[in-house]
Amino acid sequence: MKTCWTITDGHPGMLSQVSGLSEAVGLPTLHKTCKRRWPWGWLGLSLGNPLGHLTADSDPLLPPWPDLVISCGRRSAPLALAIKKSNLGHTFCVHVQNPIINHNAFDLIVAPEHDNLIGPNVISTKGAIHKVTSQKLEEGVQTYGALFQDLPRPYSVVLLGGATNRYKMPQEAITELIQKIRFIRDKTQGSVLVTPSFRTPFRDVLTNALKDEKHIFLAEIEILNPYFAMLGLADFLFVTDDSVNMVCEACVTNKPVYILPLLGHKETKPKKFIHQLIEEGIVRPFHESIEEWTYTPFNDTEKIAGRIREKMNL
Repeated sequence: MKTCWTITDGHPGMLSQVSGLSEAVGLPTLHKTCKRRWPWGWLGLSLGNPLGHLTADSDPLLPPWPDLVISCGRRSAPLALAIKKSNLGHTFCVHVQNPIINHNAFDLIVAPEHDNLIGPNVISTKGAIHKVTSQKLEEGVQTYGALFQDLPRPYSVVLLGGATNRYKMPQEAITELIQKIRFIRDKTQGSVLVTPSFRTPFRDVLTNALKDEKHIFLAEIEILNPYFAMLGLADFLFVTDDSVNMVCEACVTNKPVYILPLLGHKETKPKKFIHQLIEEGIVRPFHESIEEWTYTPFNDTEKIAGRIREKMNL
């Protein structure tokens, strides 16, 4: 039986991409969370043997080697190539995002269009790959739909991001989002289903502000996270502008997707991607009006998985 390893530094957005792709490929998969000691991890280079640069709390990278390795993030790229080298080239090596180094050494590179990466081994995607599928949305509704059966329609689902490597989310941003959540409920005369992410700071402020609000459901993600059910049931989606992943997951649904700007957030890559989707009429910035529209959903995960299965003769 062929096997797969996925490798990230533990970043949730990266983990979502590699796990979604490995699930679509269909091989038994083991995820490896790995970080490299300073300065190797910071440099992102493959000098020496990257497998010997792991921090003490990293998962071990030892034989037997996998038949497929899927890495994400420039700090994980040298590890994937080192595994391929240690396995004498018998490991099929896929990297998600621009690896920065040794492009030709990878069997396949999966990069979003806005990275402008071109090469014979490069597959360009519209956005980030992920693990959301129509089947998972249906299963989520079947499993958790009863949680919302007493709440009035329409359902407005709010996906909250938070702090990133380049953005420290202030408490004022949460306060502003709370006001918008209440406004959405009052505007639609329906219910708002809110799910934070593990990056969302000041969740105690969010909980205290919304726990007694009528027709607002706040997911306690450490206890129960009916994320797929919420996406599947949504009539409207509202997504903060800090995450390409969350926007792409919302756009699988073919439901209207509004973008909520985060106070003080200026990171260019998500904003550039979102601006492209706005120009194409797929998403809209939220300016207090709430309307319905349609677009062609996009999800490149299965396309890439098919290419991997073809290359590996699976």
